[in-house]
Amino acid sequence: MFATLETVPVVLIPTPRVALACPDCRGALEEEPLRCAACGRVFEIRNGVPELLPRTLQGDAEQRQHALYAAVAHEYDDVFPRHVAEHYIDKRTRLVKELLPMGGLVLDVGCGTGQLGAAIASEGYDVFGVDLSSSMVARARERGLAGTYAGVTTALPFAADSFDLALTVATLHHLETPRRVAATIVEMGRVVRSGGFVVLWDHNPANPYWPILMKRVPQDSGDERLVSLAELLEDVRVAGLRVERAFRSGFTPDFLPAALAGAWRWVEKTVEITPGVNALAAHNVVVARKP
Repeated sequence: MFATLETVPVVLIPTPRVALACPDCRGALEEEPLRCAACGRVFEIRNGVPELLPRTLQGDAEQRQHALYAAVAHEYDDVFPRHVAEHYIDKRTRLVKELLPMGGLVLDVGCGTGQLGAAIASEGYDVFGVDLSSSMVARARERGLAGTYAGVTTALPFAADSFDLALTVATLHHLETPRRVAATIVEMGRVVRSGGFVVLWDHNPANPYWPILMKRVPQDSGDERLVSLAELLEDVRVAGLRVERAFRSGFTPDFLPAALAGAWRWVEKTVEITPGVNALAAHNVVVARKP
């Protein structure tokens, strides 16, 4: 008598979807072709990346940044030593896990080549990425994010109330003007569901090392404007979001030898928790929630 093998059904877990919206009129986007149901505009898909940019980029800043990011995409991942990059990626991933312990849909605004998004996705989150540069986004797409799109931070190509958390890391200082920073925070709040989080993580202007570092990294052109914690908090308030936490984080420089990384974490932690001294930490972080 022969044993029979039971047929075990294969359960396919579908890739989560979010509703896309036209960056010009907010109309819903239809697929094949990628077309706005309201204004009729058809969007291109280049190298697998939907280019959901406004009809015209909004000004000289966007045009300059679009050209800059396209030029540096091939070297962006190698700007910082691997152990330093991974240290900061770990800190940001831990914060997402703390805020969404049960998983969820995450949007990385200014996702670059997707290093952070891929790390968050590896922890069980469904991560979508948007960046101005399709060259950057093409690299993020290769890292297996749930969805990657070329778009602008001030006109995110998603329907309202789509995500559980939207974060932006080291992007706001590239926006150059207070108006664009404020508009980006409004947009992040729009695409997050009620009860969801908006996380702003950017360079602290009080840290004395940023002006030195920014002069020699390829992604900074000299047109950047570092954004104060006070400005971020006011923009969050105006956007109708509620501040949950605001703190300063990080003190690990790019030149730290890998052999000292373990011991240096104690130095960084001391800086972060010491009143007055923590004003010099590398980053301002604001965690806000949508009512």
